[in-house]
Amino acid sequence: MDLRPELENYYGTDHLYDCYQCGTCTGGCPVNRYLPEFNVRSIVKHIMDGDIDLSDKALWYCTTCYNCYERCPQKVKPLYLVQAATNVAFKKNLAPDSIKEMNKTLLKCGRNSEITSIAKKQRAAFGLPELKENVSEDYKKIAELTGFSKGL
Repeated sequence: MDLRPELENYYGTDHLYDCYQCGTCTGGCPVNRYLPEFNVRSIVKHIMDGDIDLSDKALWYCTTCYNCYERCPQKVKPLYLVQAATNVAFKKNLAPDSIKEMNKTLLKCGRNSEITSIAKKQRAAFGLPELKENVSEDYKKIAELTGFSKGL
């Protein structure tokens, strides 16, 4: 898919064509060390060429560590390009089911996973206060205002 026309709607994506494909982004990527299918340089190149596959699950492997952002000699901000791609993929209902389920849980309880009885016991053993069960009201408001909940 040609993502380029939509990039102007996303912050930090205005230096796409400054990229000369040096590979510094991928070389510093901790995810790429273990999952070579997540290749930031390749993702940027596909966006530049207008042929990014938004159904590629590897797009979602980014941990937002900012290594690519900080190390890019051309200030391309590859992280923001990856985020733009996943945002468009989400809007087009191309997010993996695991992402959708995690987001549903986030809206349900305010966390990416529910508090287990084991976690409650461990917190009590360490003398930590109990966690609130539902802290999702702010997330629900944000999801409604941004249209995020429509994609779930």
